[in-house]
Amino acid sequence: MIVQDEFQKLLEKITNTDVYKRVSTDIFHEQEKKLIQHHKQLPDWVGKEDHGPCYFVRYTSPSTSEEVTIKTKTYKLQDQIELNTLHKLKTYQWLLAEAYEAFEDFIEIVYADCGVRGSNLWVRPDDWRHEGSTNLSDYLKPRKKGSSTPYIQLSALRERSTHFREHEAKEGNNYRVVFVLIEKFRHLIVHQGGYCFGFNTLMKKIQRELVGVSFEGVRSYVKSYLIPHREALLVDLLEFPVEDGPGAVIGAYHDTMQSLFNTLIEYAVLVKESIELDNAELQLTH
Repeated sequence: MIVQDEFQKLLEKITNTDVYKRVSTDIFHEQEKKLIQHHKQLPDWVGKEDHGPCYFVRYTSPSTSEEVTIKTKTYKLQDQIELNTLHKLKTYQWLLAEAYEAFEDFIEIVYADCGVRGSNLWVRPDDWRHEGSTNLSDYLKPRKKGSSTPYIQLSALRERSTHFREHEAKEGNNYRVVFVLIEKFRHLIVHQGGYCFGFNTLMKKIQRELVGVSFEGVRSYVKSYLIPHREALLVDLLEFPVEDGPGAVIGAYHDTMQSLFNTLIEYAVLVKESIELDNAELQLTH
């Protein structure tokens, strides 16, 4: 059974991603301090309000060899700070996408292994033509009308594992809802630059994956991760300050990325536990 090894691979990948995130946080924080300090040190004769760099993009026509140069706007101090923050956010977004894809790889492989071992957790997919196969590759990427990885695998676990059902969606800690949110955000990050151009459309997609789940509070929960930017909604994964209690006094922050990484790891732990329990039962019957 390969679930333990695959979980360790997942854990290593997400741990590394978390380290990248922490280092990135420090880099962008220091960069903002440098931008502000540099601006303060500009001589008085420089028009500080309008001062800043601009950038050039050059390209050449393949047919005429004519070179075209495009000059960007001048990035004033506030523009530079915004650019630095957006760069930080873009880094966070892609790190979340990497962590999500590590989970997707994990569940695809360990679920396929359930099929190889004849586990009760494995559900025969549509148009499957590998009866009796012991090749892992034959059990990868299962297809079912209206669904694919990772929802096929999660649905099977939900249907066939009591342990998974009991612990997937507890009050105050609903892994199912947060995971769907991460998956939909990953799609926005990869295909739409991290922007949501239709909130209601996004909510319909989320609701489609949460059949049987109370939707009370989900809409406001999703909205809390989105901020208006450039006539759209931007997936916001940045830290935000603690507002109450001792944390507020010392200037503490909520770490959004850490919370989402933990969701992926703990959801994978639940998958691993469910498979291990099923395997123990399978051994008793043989």
